[in-house]
Amino acid sequence: MELEEMKSLWSDLSVQVEKQDRIQKELLLQITKQKFRDKLNSVRIPEILGSLVCVVYAMYLLSRFGDFELWYNQILALVTIFILIALPTASLLAIKGMQNVRIDAETPATILDKFTKSKIRFWKVQRYGVIFGSLVMVTILPPLAELSDNSEMIANPTFWMIYIPAGLVFMYLFSRWALKKYKGVIDSSEKILLKIE
Repeated sequence: MELEEMKSLWSDLSVQVEKQDRIQKELLLQITKQKFRDKLNSVRIPEILGSLVCVVYAMYLLSRFGDFELWYNQILALVTIFILIALPTASLLAIKGMQNVRIDAETPATILDKFTKSKIRFWKVQRYGVIFGSLVMVTILPPLAELSDNSEMIANPTFWMIYIPAGLVFMYLFSRWALKKYKGVIDSSEKILLKIE
């Protein structure tokens, strides 16, 4: 009788330990998911805000498209509108790809593989963003000058000799700073994924 009671107690204790271990693993997984989500939000939120600014400018140019009299300003406005919509969309999709990693449903190797592919896609989009952002800096000026009846500013060669180099230097410095911040966040997000057992 005593042996049976001890076996029963041991079995109950074993079940309780397994249950607590499972609960602890689930809790740890939830905390990891939340940390991962919070880290990537520090990239996603600035990208969303930047995307909203781009869309507002694109909608402004689109709403005033009929006011352009010069054909080349129409072309420049269309190029600018396309870039202002395509780049933010690509960036947000790349971030969504990183966030869609299913921590609770996949093996650690699969999680890291998907995250690495999404991370590479994100960096490609960011590099294209720097290049095409510099292009927008030039293509947006003539249409905006025509809309504001300030064409003499664009015709001034001194403006182009000062604006373009200064704008490119600013764009380079700002992009370098932002990409450095993003790299830190993405690297720490990847470290969170590496800790998953």
